[in-house]
Amino acid sequence: MSSSILKVPDDVQAVLALHGRQMRVRKGQVLLAVGLPANDVYVVLEGSVSVSLVSAQGRETVLRAIGPREMFGELAAIDGEPRSADVVAVENSTLLVIPGPTFAGLLGVEPVLSLWLARYLSHQVRYLTNRIYELSTMGVGPRLQAELLRLAGEPDQAGAATINRIPTQAELAARIGTNRETVTREFSLLIKEGLVTREGRRIVVPSVARLADRLHRYSQSS
Repeated sequence: MSSSILKVPDDVQAVLALHGRQMRVRKGQVLLAVGLPANDVYVVLEGSVSVSLVSAQGRETVLRAIGPREMFGELAAIDGEPRSADVVAVENSTLLVIPGPTFAGLLGVEPVLSLWLARYLSHQVRYLTNRIYELSTMGVGPRLQAELLRLAGEPDQAGAATINRIPTQAELAARIGTNRETVTREFSLLIKEGLVTREGRRIVVPSVARLADRLHRYSQSS
């Protein structure tokens, strides 16, 4: 399923914009916290946020990053339950905020929104299923490769892709369930093999197909 499903399409955003307000947030600002009874829904207009959970021992696991034209907070608006994860602004960002009751009401009268939301939630189930599989069956190296492929997105005509916003080693570690030192070691191996390169503040994947094939071969052999 295409990752474009995660993006809020123009017609859906137009509906939501009529019923929401814009809000600016600063880098590091906590937007949602586990157990919070709020139910507003958010669409990122500019910037990015991070969705994570923190264990009782203080270890953070990043579930996913959310960028422009992506939504979060919809679950609490739909089922009325408290927030299920923490969301923090990764950089200064602009958000569209829709009150939870308004969002829930729109689902009954705006077919374009309800149909897209059903596809979006299906995509999220598949995404999280893949993450669970990776964390439970793969070593750190393959998990890092899978995360880099997600960050790279669709390749250009030459088959390459560029990750313009480089996550820190700590961020990558939190995303794949390991520590910063291990990420540094595994990343160095990928550079040595030519599977990724650094160009200033960017990460370049010279051949997305080659990196994907490397991960596929591991999956078949494990």
